[in-house]
Amino acid sequence: MSTLRSADAITRIFELSTAERYDIFLTEVTENAQVWTLKGEGGFVSFSDDEGLDYFPFWSAAEFANTLANDDWSDCQPEPLPLTVFMERWLIGMADDDRLVAVFPALDGSCMVSDPLSLRDDLIATAQQLNLDLVTHNSKDAHTGQ
Repeated sequence: MSTLRSADAITRIFELSTAERYDIFLTEVTENAQVWTLKGEGGFVSFSDDEGLDYFPFWSAAEFANTLANDDWSDCQPEPLPLTVFMERWLIGMADDDRLVAVFPALDGSCMVSDPLSLRDDLIATAQQLNLDLVTHNSKDAHTGQ
């Protein structure tokens, strides 16, 4: 489990490039076996872009999600999701529903946008690199149910 970061450390991480934050996300989520999102009275947060594409935001730690609990999301609180649930239910369901993942959004709105199944594959690859065992099926089998 990661330790809480100082406000300065959180700010420095949010100032990193989207690719650097994506790498942090992959490593921390895999090591801690959980992902964080925001949840309010209306459910889990999501947003749409000008083209009508739907996104769900996720972070690697509660303090990052909490930093974005402002403005439109001011009634929201960080909500943890077990990594296996995220990979098997959320990412598969998002792919089926043609939704995208906003990985590690920052206050300026920048984030890495990912196809859910690509993110799932990256999480599996990261787990393999870190010699961690994820209880999951390969992407093709989990997606097709075969």
